[in-house]
Amino acid sequence: MSKISKQNVGNAGEYYIAARLSALDFITTLTLGRTEKYDILALSPKGKFLKISVKTTQIENAKNFPLSKKDEKGQAKDFYYAFVKLNNFNKEPDFWIIPSNVVCPIIKKSDEIYLKTPGRNNRTHIGSSLRILPIEMTSREKQYYPKNWEKKVKMYYKNLKQLL
Repeated sequence: MSKISKQNVGNAGEYYIAARLSALDFITTLTLGRTEKYDILALSPKGKFLKISVKTTQIENAKNFPLSKKDEKGQAKDFYYAFVKLNNFNKEPDFWIIPSNVVCPIIKKSDEIYLKTPGRNNRTHIGSSLRILPIEMTSREKQYYPKNWEKKVKMYYKNLKQLL
């Protein structure tokens, strides 16, 4: 399948998560770009209000998701990130639902460690607004993230029940 537009990839991820939540009797609405940080607003069957930011990739073998410096802040008890891998539409999408109070500190700390760690030829790393949240880590990336991150991320895989 050829690459589809970035906007449509994002839309597909948002609709997919909204559909999965709706199937669990959540009331969901897509913000359709009307809010800067949130893509889905949802009300659980128990009356719990949630805000969700959806990050989507079409790529089947993607191992991480890009975020930005803005994502280091704004964590809240009712705010979650949904990371969706559409797998080139060859199979059912994979997704991870991770609380913002987990995501925000991890990407902030990993960037701080990255900037303090010497690069090639002992050069200083240059700062950027790009932040990365790995779902699978390369051996090189492991130095920037918590030691238990690979195990922890597995507990968020397709875990919609935590939102109830």
